[in-house]
Amino acid sequence: MLFYQLNFDVSSARDPRFKPGQIRGEISKSLLAILVMSLLTSPIVIAQAAGYSRIYPFGEASIWYEAAQIVLFVGFNDTCVYWLHRLFHTPVLFRLMHKKHHQYMTPTPFSAFAFDPLEAMIMSLPIYSFSFFVPMSNVMQLLVFSAAYLWTFLLHDDSTQFHTVHHKNTNYNFGQYTTLWDRWAGTYVDADKFLTQTRHRFKQKH
Repeated sequence: MLFYQLNFDVSSARDPRFKPGQIRGEISKSLLAILVMSLLTSPIVIAQAAGYSRIYPFGEASIWYEAAQIVLFVGFNDTCVYWLHRLFHTPVLFRLMHKKHHQYMTPTPFSAFAFDPLEAMIMSLPIYSFSFFVPMSNVMQLLVFSAAYLWTFLLHDDSTQFHTVHHKNTNYNFGQYTTLWDRWAGTYVDADKFLTQTRHRFKQKH
Protein backbone atom coordinates (compact mmCIF):
# COMPACT_ATOMS: atom_id res chain seq x y z
CA MET A 1 0.00 0.00 0.00
CA LEU A 2 2.86 2.40 0.83
CA PHE A 3 4.53 1.87 -2.55
CA TYR A 4 1.19 2.26 -4.30
CA GLN A 5 0.51 5.58 -2.56
CA LEU A 6 4.02 6.99 -2.96
CA ASN A 7 5.25 5.67 -6.31
CA PHE A 8 2.45 4.43 -8.52
CA ASP A 9 1.65 6.80 -11.36
CA VAL A 10 -2.12 7.17 -10.94
CA SER A 11 -2.42 8.30 -14.55
CA SER A 12 -1.55 4.70 -15.48
CA ALA A 13 -4.93 3.66 -14.11
CA ARG A 14 -6.51 5.52 -17.05
CA ASP A 15 -4.63 3.28 -19.49
CA PRO A 16 -7.18 0.99 -21.25
CA ARG A 17 -4.83 -1.90 -20.46
CA PHE A 18 -5.43 -1.27 -16.75
CA LYS A 19 -8.13 -3.86 -16.18
CA PRO A 20 -11.28 -3.36 -14.07
CA GLY A 21 -10.78 -5.01 -10.71
CA GLN A 22 -7.09 -5.41 -11.45
CA ILE A 23 -5.84 -4.39 -8.01
CA ARG A 24 -8.18 -6.83 -6.28
CA GLY A 25 -6.86 -9.62 -8.49
CA GLU A 26 -3.25 -8.60 -7.92
CA ILE A 27 -3.72 -8.64 -4.16
CA SER A 28 -5.43 -12.04 -4.05
CA LYS A 29 -2.85 -13.68 -6.33
CA SER A 30 0.06 -12.11 -4.43
CA LEU A 31 -1.28 -13.25 -1.05
CA LEU A 32 -1.74 -16.81 -2.30
CA ALA A 33 1.74 -16.88 -3.83
CA ILE A 34 3.34 -15.50 -0.65
CA LEU A 35 1.55 -18.10 1.48
CA VAL A 36 2.57 -21.04 -0.71
CA MET A 37 6.09 -19.69 -1.22
CA SER A 38 6.54 -19.35 2.55
CA LEU A 39 5.43 -22.94 3.10
CA LEU A 40 7.62 -24.36 0.33
CA THR A 41 10.74 -22.45 1.39
CA SER A 42 10.31 -23.17 5.11
CA PRO A 43 12.63 -26.24 4.95
CA ILE A 44 15.40 -23.94 3.71
CA VAL A 45 14.83 -21.50 6.57
CA ILE A 46 14.80 -24.39 9.05
CA ALA A 47 18.08 -25.68 7.60
CA GLN A 48 19.62 -22.22 7.99
CA ALA A 49 18.46 -22.00 11.61
CA ALA A 50 19.89 -25.48 12.25
CA GLY A 51 23.32 -24.33 11.10
CA TYR A 52 23.51 -25.99 7.69
CA SER A 53 24.12 -22.73 5.84
CA ARG A 54 27.21 -20.50 6.04
CA ILE A 55 25.51 -17.76 8.06
CA TYR A 56 27.65 -16.40 10.90
CA PRO A 57 27.11 -13.79 13.66
CA PHE A 58 27.63 -10.20 12.57
CA GLY A 59 31.02 -8.85 13.64
CA GLU A 60 33.08 -11.96 12.93
CA ALA A 61 34.25 -10.63 9.56
CA SER A 62 35.69 -7.30 8.48
CA ILE A 63 33.44 -4.45 7.46
CA TRP A 64 34.93 -4.74 3.97
CA TYR A 65 33.71 -8.30 3.62
CA GLU A 66 30.30 -7.30 4.94
CA ALA A 67 30.12 -4.69 2.18
CA ALA A 68 31.39 -7.18 -0.39
CA GLN A 69 28.49 -9.48 0.44
CA ILE A 70 26.11 -6.94 -1.08
CA VAL A 71 27.99 -7.00 -4.39
CA LEU A 72 28.21 -10.80 -4.34
CA PHE A 73 24.52 -11.15 -3.53
CA VAL A 74 23.44 -8.75 -6.27
CA GLY A 75 25.64 -10.52 -8.82
CA PHE A 76 24.44 -13.98 -7.80
CA ASN A 77 20.76 -13.09 -7.61
CA ASP A 78 20.79 -10.99 -10.76
CA THR A 79 22.36 -13.85 -12.72
CA CYS A 80 20.04 -16.55 -11.37
CA VAL A 81 16.86 -14.51 -11.70
CA TYR A 82 17.70 -13.39 -15.24
CA TRP A 83 18.09 -16.96 -16.50
CA LEU A 84 15.18 -18.32 -14.46
CA HIS A 85 13.07 -15.49 -15.86
CA ARG A 86 14.14 -16.42 -19.39
CA LEU A 87 13.27 -20.04 -18.59
CA PHE A 88 9.75 -19.06 -17.55
CA HIS A 89 9.37 -17.28 -20.89
CA THR A 90 9.82 -20.50 -22.84
CA PRO A 91 6.49 -21.37 -24.50
CA VAL A 92 5.44 -24.23 -22.20
CA LEU A 93 6.34 -22.60 -18.87
CA PHE A 94 5.01 -19.23 -19.98
CA ARG A 95 1.64 -20.77 -20.85
CA LEU A 96 1.47 -22.90 -17.70
CA MET A 97 2.77 -20.39 -15.15
CA HIS A 98 4.27 -17.03 -16.07
CA LYS A 99 1.42 -15.83 -18.29
CA LYS A 100 -0.62 -15.20 -15.13
CA HIS A 101 1.81 -12.47 -14.09
CA HIS A 102 1.90 -10.88 -17.54
CA GLN A 103 -1.83 -10.34 -17.70
CA TYR A 104 -0.97 -7.06 -15.96
CA MET A 105 0.43 -4.87 -18.72
CA THR A 106 0.10 -1.84 -16.45
CA PRO A 107 1.26 -3.33 -13.15
CA THR A 108 0.91 -1.85 -9.69
CA PRO A 109 3.03 -2.70 -6.62
CA PHE A 110 0.28 -5.13 -5.61
CA SER A 111 1.29 -7.34 -8.56
CA ALA A 112 4.84 -7.78 -7.24
CA PHE A 113 4.11 -11.34 -6.14
CA ALA A 114 1.13 -12.09 -8.37
CA PHE A 115 2.76 -15.20 -9.77
CA ASP A 116 1.90 -18.85 -9.97
CA PRO A 117 2.80 -20.01 -6.42
CA LEU A 118 5.26 -22.68 -7.58
CA GLU A 119 6.95 -20.20 -9.90
CA ALA A 120 7.19 -17.67 -7.07
CA MET A 121 8.96 -20.25 -4.92
CA ILE A 122 11.41 -21.17 -7.70
CA MET A 123 12.17 -17.51 -8.43
CA SER A 124 12.90 -16.94 -4.73
CA LEU A 125 15.40 -19.81 -4.49
CA PRO A 126 18.45 -17.65 -5.36
CA ILE A 127 17.72 -15.39 -2.38
CA TYR A 128 17.32 -18.29 0.03
CA SER A 129 20.20 -20.40 -1.31
CA PHE A 130 22.89 -17.70 -1.41
CA SER A 131 23.99 -18.24 2.20
CA PHE A 132 24.61 -21.93 1.51
CA PHE A 133 27.31 -21.00 -1.01
CA VAL A 134 28.78 -17.77 0.36
CA PRO A 135 29.54 -16.97 4.03
CA MET A 136 27.12 -14.26 5.13
CA SER A 137 26.43 -12.52 8.41
CA ASN A 138 22.97 -12.75 9.96
CA VAL A 139 22.57 -8.97 9.85
CA MET A 140 23.56 -8.74 6.20
CA GLN A 141 21.18 -11.54 5.32
CA LEU A 142 18.31 -9.64 6.92
CA LEU A 143 19.29 -6.47 5.06
CA VAL A 144 19.60 -8.05 1.62
CA PHE A 145 16.38 -10.04 2.09
CA SER A 146 14.50 -6.87 3.00
CA ALA A 147 16.06 -4.87 0.17
CA ALA A 148 15.35 -7.60 -2.38
CA TYR A 149 11.67 -7.77 -1.54
CA LEU A 150 11.29 -3.99 -1.38
CA TRP A 151 12.92 -3.76 -4.79
CA THR A 152 10.38 -6.24 -6.16
CA PHE A 153 7.59 -3.86 -5.14
CA LEU A 154 9.40 -0.91 -6.71
CA LEU A 155 9.84 -2.79 -9.99
CA HIS A 156 6.08 -3.02 -10.33
CA ASP A 157 5.08 0.56 -9.58
CA ASP A 158 4.90 1.33 -13.33
CA SER A 159 7.44 4.11 -12.90
CA THR A 160 10.55 1.90 -12.85
CA GLN A 161 10.78 2.15 -16.61
CA PHE A 162 13.24 -0.68 -17.22
CA HIS A 163 10.82 -3.32 -15.92
CA THR A 164 7.75 -1.49 -17.21
CA VAL A 165 9.09 -2.21 -20.70
CA HIS A 166 9.06 -5.93 -19.91
CA HIS A 167 5.35 -5.80 -19.05
CA LYS A 168 4.63 -4.00 -22.32
CA ASN A 169 6.78 -6.33 -24.44
CA THR A 170 7.79 -9.70 -23.00
CA ASN A 171 10.83 -10.06 -25.28
CA TYR A 172 12.93 -7.48 -23.47
CA ASN A 173 14.42 -6.44 -20.12
CA PHE A 174 14.40 -9.59 -18.01
CA GLY A 175 16.95 -8.36 -15.45
CA GLN A 176 16.24 -7.93 -11.76
CA TYR A 177 18.75 -5.37 -10.47
CA THR A 178 20.96 -4.45 -13.42
CA THR A 179 20.84 -4.42 -17.21
CA LEU A 180 24.11 -6.34 -17.62
CA TRP A 181 22.68 -9.73 -18.59
CA ASP A 182 20.12 -8.12 -20.89
CA ARG A 183 22.89 -6.23 -22.66
CA TRP A 184 25.12 -9.30 -22.95
CA ALA A 185 22.30 -11.59 -24.08
CA GLY A 186 20.75 -9.14 -26.54
CA THR A 187 17.46 -8.66 -24.69
CA TYR A 188 18.02 -5.05 -23.63
CA VAL A 189 15.99 -2.17 -24.98
CA ASP A 190 16.28 1.46 -23.92
CA ALA A 191 13.26 2.22 -21.75
CA ASP A 192 12.93 5.91 -22.64
CA LYS A 193 12.93 5.27 -26.39
CA PHE A 194 10.66 2.23 -26.16
CA LEU A 195 8.05 3.87 -23.94
CA THR A 196 8.09 7.09 -25.97
CA GLN A 197 7.43 5.11 -29.16
CA THR A 198 4.73 3.07 -27.40
CA ARG A 199 2.92 6.19 -26.17
CA HIS A 200 3.16 7.74 -29.65
CA ARG A 201 1.63 4.65 -31.30
CA PHE A 202 -1.06 4.51 -28.63
CA LYS A 203 -2.04 8.16 -29.25
CA GLN A 204 -2.21 7.55 -33.00
CA LYS A 205 -4.64 4.65 -32.47
CA HIS A 206 -6.81 6.62 -30.04
